[in-house]
Amino acid sequence: MVDFSFVLIQIIGAIGYTLLSASFFRKKKQQILFMQIIANVFFTIHYFLLDGITGAISNVIGLLTYTFIYIFDKNKLGKAKNIFTLIMMIILLVATFLAYDNVFSVLPFIAFSFTIISFLNGKEDVIRKFGIVAAICWLTYAIVYVSYAAIVFEIITLIATIVSIFKTKNEKSN
Repeated sequence: MVDFSFVLIQIIGAIGYTLLSASFFRKKKQQILFMQIIANVFFTIHYFLLDGITGAISNVIGLLTYTFIYIFDKNKLGKAKNIFTLIMMIILLVATFLAYDNVFSVLPFIAFSFTIISFLNGKEDVIRKFGIVAAICWLTYAIVYVSYAAIVFEIITLIATIVSIFKTKNEKSN
């Protein structure tokens, strides 16, 4: 018998991962960031429903951080962005420690750290390259917490990100 709630959870994750994969094909940092903000809403719900608490917490903090980076970048508030991001990373580190379940529960923190560092750098190629490391962390986490949607889409994200790196590299050289 099909567990429809489990299927719905996987669909929620699939929506998030579709947005994430598509984000790496955007040309501008702001566009990548905006799509990832929306994706994080779906990821938060997805991992919460799978009892992947550190995954859900990481996505809530990621959602807040990406939103503020988006706002700070639009308003050219570089110093405020860096201070806020450092505070959010500390909050996530503490939350990860408090919600620690097993060695795999630290993977969302590692993934989030790579993603945030890439967005602070601001270069689209760095965002894509660091996105590969984050995708590997999330793929491992997804396997442990049985997120079929995440497993499939992290593999797709890895492939899409690698393709987008080559695609944008070729566009720059033309």
